[in-house]
Amino acid sequence: MTDTPSTPDLRHSDLLERIQERYGTLRKSERIVADFLRNNSDKRLDSSITELGRTLGVSEATISRVSRALGYGGYPDMKLSLAEGTRNRSAFVNLPLEIDETDSLVSTSGKLASLLMAGLDGTQRMLDAHRLELAVEALRKARKIVFVGVGGAAAICDEAAHLFMKAGLDATSYRDGYTQTIVAATLQAGDVMVGVSHTGTTETVADALVLARDNGATTIAITSNAASDVASAGTVALITWSAGHQLVPLHGDFLEGRLSQLFLIDLLYVATLFRTGERTAQGLRTTGAALERRYRRRGGKTG
Repeated sequence: MTDTPSTPDLRHSDLLERIQERYGTLRKSERIVADFLRNNSDKRLDSSITELGRTLGVSEATISRVSRALGYGGYPDMKLSLAEGTRNRSAFVNLPLEIDETDSLVSTSGKLASLLMAGLDGTQRMLDAHRLELAVEALRKARKIVFVGVGGAAAICDEAAHLFMKAGLDATSYRDGYTQTIVAATLQAGDVMVGVSHTGTTETVADALVLARDNGATTIAITSNAASDVASAGTVALITWSAGHQLVPLHGDFLEGRLSQLFLIDLLYVATLFRTGERTAQGLRTTGAALERRYRRRGGKTG
């Protein structure tokens, strides 16, 4: 006996979740519709299909295709789902709209996993092979590697410096603008500064990257905003995925963005290990042996 396709149940799969799952399969014109729906998910959609098409500059056929791509029978069904989602909005305004307080814990877990995986998948799709090669080559040759970020990005920078240091590379991390400026002023050709900012609008990071670049250092920007000051300040800019809708800054400090940043840091780290070969392999053996001796002396205690 074979399964037959069933009509999606509007009660258990809301519009935002469907957009999140299927956004990557939509065409450019269809994404205009999806972005509008996602950006306005807290409002009732009273427009007719003709009026919405005129507003967005797309055809009625495009809107119909989006409706079907998202699993609905048509535009009226999609409007109904959006209206239902508006009535059931969570009172917790700092959570992503995909997550609702009435969800079961398992459902909440699934939605969080979906959000995070979408960020990783999107970042992977957006990787530019040439830019990645330039970044890895600069790190491979670097005399000194400096990571700069503030807030949640600073934690990513600390982790990055930790990884590269264990491989025997001269890597450090700075999280305040004063120190970032001082360090940037001392860098020169052969050094690398990596700036991390999800929005790309962190002025201290952008300023430090510009100063380091003007002094001859290679600068690598990791941000979700390719048109931002941070991206522009990078000799190389690596762009992380962004949902394209209003950000929720108090939810895990851009949790999806942080995970994407960590993914790129790990990618740069692994690629640098492979390109440097025995030098970093020996560094890992040396630091690993030192840590092992330390913990043996302490009887295995780590704190």
